[in-house]
Amino acid sequence: METEKTLIEQMISTILDDIHQKGYSFILPFSIGKVEDRMMLFAKEHQITLASDELYMSSKQLQHCMRTSKVTKGLVVSDADLIGFPKNRFHMKLYYDGECFIYTDGQSKFIVHPNYKMKISRELVALVNFITATRIKDPAEFTLPKYQKI
Repeated sequence: METEKTLIEQMISTILDDIHQKGYSFILPFSIGKVEDRMMLFAKEHQITLASDELYMSSKQLQHCMRTSKVTKGLVVSDADLIGFPKNRFHMKLYYDGECFIYTDGQSKFIVHPNYKMKISRELVALVNFITATRIKDPAEFTLPKYQKI
């Protein structure tokens, strides 16, 4: 299992290097592990469709995390935090905002869509997919009524 995590970290690192050097990466979406139990139970209790039992990341979504508008506003999550997300998510707080699941460590938030449709090898598939990550400007954000703590 440890080797698998290392491969996932290497994959994310390679994508981030591509993005820093070329502005994009062509690496196909990949699983970062199983959807964790607390998300599955919450989804089942609230009739939320989880498209898969695996959580996926993609180069397109990692690129979205690093777009210029986020850089300008100081909202970019560090490479180390993105690389560590597959492992660290199990120790983060988890919320649901009515559409997506949000993991947070208090400094950053990582958005996961439960039923995201994307093309892989010309085929439209639905996955539980990492969407983006952003630095948190106001920690009180998670006290808003739209957030349900899981």
